[in-house]
Amino acid sequence: MKTLFSILLSLIIYAPETVALAAEPIVQDTIIIRLGDGEEVMIISESGNEVELLKQFDMNAILRDLEHTNDSTTEGSIYVEIQDQTGKKYDFEEEEIELTLEEKLERLEERMSGISWSGNSSMSSSSGSSSSSQSSHRRRSGTSSTMMFDFGLNNFLSNGSFPDETDELYAVKPLASWNIALGITNTTHIAGPLHLEWGGNINWYNFKFQNDRTRMEKTPDGVVFFEDLDVVDPRKSKFVVPYLNAQLVPMFQFGRARRDGWFPLDRDEDSGFRIGMGGYAGYRIGSRHKNVFVEDNDRERVKNRVNYFVNNWRYGVRFQLGFRSFDFYANYDLNELFVAGKGPELNAFSFGIMF
Repeated sequence: MKTLFSILLSLIIYAPETVALAAEPIVQDTIIIRLGDGEEVMIISESGNEVELLKQFDMNAILRDLEHTNDSTTEGSIYVEIQDQTGKKYDFEEEEIELTLEEKLERLEERMSGISWSGNSSMSSSSGSSSSSQSSHRRRSGTSSTMMFDFGLNNFLSNGSFPDETDELYAVKPLASWNIALGITNTTHIAGPLHLEWGGNINWYNFKFQNDRTRMEKTPDGVVFFEDLDVVDPRKSKFVVPYLNAQLVPMFQFGRARRDGWFPLDRDEDSGFRIGMGGYAGYRIGSRHKNVFVEDNDRERVKNRVNYFVNNWRYGVRFQLGFRSFDFYANYDLNELFVAGKGPELNAFSFGIMF
């Protein structure tokens, strides 16, 4: 009897096209299936929809229960009652659903993309929105490192005003005074869109004076700026101060992580909007004044590697703003460039783009 019942359910659910319905007339609420050798199975339906309802359940799970609860010698009718109206007990398991070859390959690709080999690196999936989302999550969840390059302009303010407003000798050329920084930035995911960018770099202030005759001299009382009138053909006068810096910038990143790899390779073109503000501190590792002039048709360069009472420490605030592959930064030194009382009261600042 159990064998007969198993065949019936298998035919109904998995191979209905192989079942031959009886030729004799049947009533609307009755289905008769002839199996051969005089064996017949009858399904009596009250609503006419029971066959469709049976398709919602895992018949193999029902038959396994029958094997555990009934002996092969059981005689008489066998009743199967699904008391759980939701059918949870006989839900189809994922492994029992027949998958196409394409679906199996997609599932294998998803599982392989989640394998982590070491640290924060992992295998990359080939393509698709699902794999891209997983890759984005992996980059956001740990700490990634990349080379950082800042390139922009620098200047300084004297009591909130630019020195060229009062025609000072230390006023700089706005578009010729370059700020450059090169270092390593680490991005650590904190929670949600909040990330922390931290790292170190070497930064160069290049103050190119507007007056090419501007000279600097260190005296016991402080640094003195004066105009060299003896030079016939001046070409350049600039003051360079390099620093070794550390910076810490909390960032809100909406989208994928900003960088993916080492500069100048691999940039994450699918990054979203990001904004943050933090701080930095630096230690001076040198300073020099350079002037260039032409004398007797020869180009002469004079470099004076002198301290000029420049502060050994600098500290300030940093602002960053980015969208996709574009990043903007702005730095402002909270302390003055020169030691108090030894030079003009100047607060340096810089701004530009990040690579």
